[in-house]
Amino acid sequence: MSTTYCEIREVADMAALRGWATAMGVHVQRHGTTLEGHDIFSATHGVTTLVCVVPADRAVLPPPVWRSPFERV
Repeated sequence: MSTTYCEIREVADMAALRGWATAMGVHVQRHGTTLEGHDIFSATHGVTTLVCVVPADRAVLPPPVWRSPFERV
């Protein structure tokens, strides 16, 4: 006998994620961005989580650069 503790699957687009979430009666949540600047959305019902990574519709800013004040001394 096997027990499923967690099942994570990626879906192709937000329409598929929203359709599944509606059918399961759960909400879609935004979880942040990838290093490439894509938005991460997911919906969870029981042990199953569906994830969708979509390109963000905003410009990707370069990562912040910190410079020590002692570098100029």
